[in-house]
Amino acid sequence: DVSDSVDEHEEWLQLTGLARGVVDPTFLARIAEGREQRIGFMAYTWSSGGEVTLVVPWTVIAGPADARRVAVLFESAPRVDRSTFGGYQPLTVEQMTRGMTDISARRSVINLLSDGVSNNGQDPRIVRDRAIRLGVTINGIVFGGRRDLPGYFRDNIIGGPGAFLMEVAEPGDLPRALEKKFWQDMIAALPTPAAG
Repeated sequence: DVSDSVDEHEEWLQLTGLARGVVDPTFLARIAEGREQRIGFMAYTWSSGGEVTLVVPWTVIAGPADARRVAVLFESAPRVDRSTFGGYQPLTVEQMTRGMTDISARRSVINLLSDGVSNNGQDPRIVRDRAIRLGVTINGIVFGGRRDLPGYFRDNIIGGPGAFLMEVAEPGDLPRALEKKFWQDMIAALPTPAAG
């Protein structure tokens, strides 16, 4: 989320947290424990001004070298030009996935970071439900001072198998929370051990 409610410092914290999260040894260990020992990964920023910017194109993370390459993309991502905000056009699930083909994906996850509720475009429950029908899990991480935000995300945003919500009270805690979020994504993706 790089909408008007997110200031430049919070934008920096999100990108820094994502850069730290992808190179975290625990995250990389979880990838190595997975069935494929690699994950597909992409990231984009979005805002109420209609700015949708691809930060990390669809790529594979299979080890530390891949993770460092992705971290550099987060660290060098251009910051949002807030002077262009205004002409918001909601991004549909179909637009987000157009042009990508992943025949063998066992789990698709959208991690949504925000400090606010939807106040423009389509009802997020419609988009969430469509994504869930496509087999996508939507997790959330909320930050900022809105006390109603966790409940709003639980009711309107998150869903799908293994979905979870994280709350961050202080913007400075966001990088560490994003590292933890990656771990939770990977734990949810691991097969359940056989009983006995």
